[in-house]
Amino acid sequence: MPSALVLFGKQLKKLRQSRDLSQERLAELCGYETNEIGRIERAERTASFEGIMRIAYGLQMPPAELFKLIPTPKRLPKKGEYKGVKK
Repeated sequence: MPSALVLFGKQLKKLRQSRDLSQERLAELCGYETNEIGRIERAERTASFEGIMRIAYGLQMPPAELFKLIPTPKRLPKKGEYKGVKK
């Protein structure tokens, strides 16, 4: 099972493409640097709470839509687990 960070990135990419937005255009709408959306989609960078809200604004959708692929955890995650760090 991919990490939550990877799943978040996949969902972001899917939603961005469904709105026919380039990474650059979404970055403009969100106030991000040009390459940051790609880094989030590839799970190389985490988005802060404010960043998630900005992305949701840019996509014109509720922030919860960005988390649709992430399953409910069956246990308390270990520290760093949702950042893609494997222990």
